[in-house]
Amino acid sequence: MRNFYLTILSLFLVISANAQTVVNFTAAEGYIQGNLANNADWGGANWIASPDNSRIECAGGYSWARWGVPFTVSGTEITFEVHFRFNIDLLANKLIARMGFNDNGANAGNIANIQLSTLSDGNLYVRHSDGGNGNPDSGAAGLTDFQQDNLVLKVTLTLGADADSSTISSKMFNSTAGIDSGIAIINGIPAGVFTKATSSGISGFIHVQDAINGTRNILVDKVIMTQGNTLSFDRTAELNFSLSQNPVQNVLGITGLETGSQISIYSISGAKVYTQEFNGNSINVSNLNTGLYFLEIPGYSVKKFLKK
Repeated sequence: MRNFYLTILSLFLVISANAQTVVNFTAAEGYIQGNLANNADWGGANWIASPDNSRIECAGGYSWARWGVPFTVSGTEITFEVHFRFNIDLLANKLIARMGFNDNGANAGNIANIQLSTLSDGNLYVRHSDGGNGNPDSGAAGLTDFQQDNLVLKVTLTLGADADSSTISSKMFNSTAGIDSGIAIINGIPAGVFTKATSSGISGFIHVQDAINGTRNILVDKVIMTQGNTLSFDRTAELNFSLSQNPVQNVLGITGLETGSQISIYSISGAKVYTQEFNGNSINVSNLNTGLYFLEIPGYSVKKFLKK
């Protein structure tokens, strides 16, 4: 049923310039616990689906997660969006991941993508996808604040007259801290991706590089494919609220949040440790262990707080 549903959605993409297909990796969408490749429309090794937590997790280095649904580009642009978080602090000078598009072949196939790297200053940057991990052809996308925060990467493919005149543009957002990067542009894409983009379709993929070894230290909460360019994301459109005290000991006061909103709290490892409807005043966190937590409410910016 879910496979049929996504197929119908992908057909509508060709007639709607702003159509989106969103996957949250939930049980309601048909995802089962375990190997991601055992779930419809996905392939790849060392990735685990965790529908109870609404995400997929990387279980080892050099691991592919390939979205198998083909998307034919309507117009000239399509954007692949990945919502993710690292649950460890990443070291400097590491090649972290590649994200972008492929031609729906086995494993990676032909790919048009960007690379994410930490450079000598320890910040997170979009880098060129040519294998040399060099600077983008123009612009720059980097975040100085990203460790264990909720991040969004948007990668837009813009089709030109041919593969060489097509481009990949990328922008990153830190939705926890409320900051975003600039836009990095890379010129030229593989011919195979260009052909499939206007014929049988391309798909999204995530490749965690071998600098991330042995632990589930990248968590992906959502992927979205959108017809058109969405790099001009307006972060002010996301509602905000305030915490009356931080750090907190027992009672966490909240202002600016609508009564009845569903509150979820996640530990630093990504585990959901608390959920309830907001009563209009505060929530009791006395049962939580000491440490850093993330407070998430649909439609609102994510907050982090320290439990004493």
